[in-house]
Amino acid sequence: MFNSQNKEKLKYKLFAIATPIIVQNLVHYFQIQVDMALLGQSNTQYLSAVGNVLFPYNIILSFLTALSAGATVLISHGVGSRSLTGARRYSEVSFFFNILVALPFFLLLFFYSHTLMNWMGASEQINQYATEYMKYLSFSILFLGIELSIVAILQGVGKTRAIMVAAIIGTVSNVFFDWVLIYGRLGFPELGIKGAGIATSLAGFLGIAYLIFALISTQRLPFKPTLKGIFNPRWSIQKQNIIVGLPYGLEAMFWSLGQIVMIRMVNEIDDFSAGLYVLITRIQAVTFFFYLGIAKATMILVGHEMGSGNRERALQVGFMSLKYAFALCGITAVVFLIYPEQLLSIFTSEQALIKESAPLLRIVAITIFPVAVNVVIGNAIRGLKDTKWMFYTQSFGTIFVISVSATLLFAFHLGLKGIIITMVFDETIRAFLNYRRFTGYVSSKY
Repeated sequence: MFNSQNKEKLKYKLFAIATPIIVQNLVHYFQIQVDMALLGQSNTQYLSAVGNVLFPYNIILSFLTALSAGATVLISHGVGSRSLTGARRYSEVSFFFNILVALPFFLLLFFYSHTLMNWMGASEQINQYATEYMKYLSFSILFLGIELSIVAILQGVGKTRAIMVAAIIGTVSNVFFDWVLIYGRLGFPELGIKGAGIATSLAGFLGIAYLIFALISTQRLPFKPTLKGIFNPRWSIQKQNIIVGLPYGLEAMFWSLGQIVMIRMVNEIDDFSAGLYVLITRIQAVTFFFYLGIAKATMILVGHEMGSGNRERALQVGFMSLKYAFALCGITAVVFLIYPEQLLSIFTSEQALIKESAPLLRIVAITIFPVAVNVVIGNAIRGLKDTKWMFYTQSFGTIFVISVSATLLFAFHLGLKGIIITMVFDETIRAFLNYRRFTGYVSSKY
């Protein structure tokens, strides 16, 4: 029976896991915005360059995240069912394969950055800036396999505080390195956008160093991976990580590929429109980073509850999380609707850019609610090990957005307004489908 006492315990667990992730996401978002703000104040073309780089970078990040996301879900189920030996093996094998796969992606970004930017359709000047940024940002991929493996363990067992601390270390150091290297402080040369890439990679390395220290030193984990287990990778175990995690990664990759197509279409208009699109999407992400922590905690707790065979509590986790996500969206929507110009002025001083962005930001205020359903309930569905469903709905959404946006952009000449309106319809349709899937899945028998 799910009574008020159980509800309070569940609420405590939710926020104990979610709060550090929320802080982690916020400081990471702050780090990105500091990059954008410092670079934008130096040269507004840097905004388009960074935006172009982040799309292929996020595809690679999505793939690597997939390999660890499967481990997170399987670890959470193992913890819920008290099968700690199995949970440990999932983590050890994930370590080995994540590290192995990260290397070729680093080489791709470092040696073929100019080719990738050419494919994006950016102008030659934007391409030059983006290539410089990507070459040095690529070093952050080298150790990403280690970071994602440790994060999978900590999230899977519900101990997320170390992730938050690592994010704070990375963000503070990145802001400092940005200030030093972009503008040439403390005797260092002025490196511009190249300095931003170096700063991000250096800061990421410091964050990973802390995560390694935390994993080794903490005494509160129910299990720890061993070097013997890491160097004894079993494909049969990794196969389970992939079965659960790969659809998650393909989903994110498909979304990122869609975004690349979108930015390619916007680049066909002009550099101003590209910068406008990047600015709007970055500001929209502020709400996402708030409730993503709740969504990640939802996935973990649903995994714990389903692992222990408690479907009713798994269902209540999803409902409770969605309620808090909507509360955050309501606050943000008010800010977007009433103070769009003031908010935009934080990220750019160009009055033309602010004037054009303000009406679009008001439309975005509507979009964030169905997005919250897709993110929170989507993670709840992943916690059920049903990652294929989310890949199917995201595939539909990507095809829908690209085809309809292209029609509105080039046939009806609605510009960015047409793209954002299309996104509202896409997110709303998928929100309805995902909500029905979660409630039906948990309530029915396997």
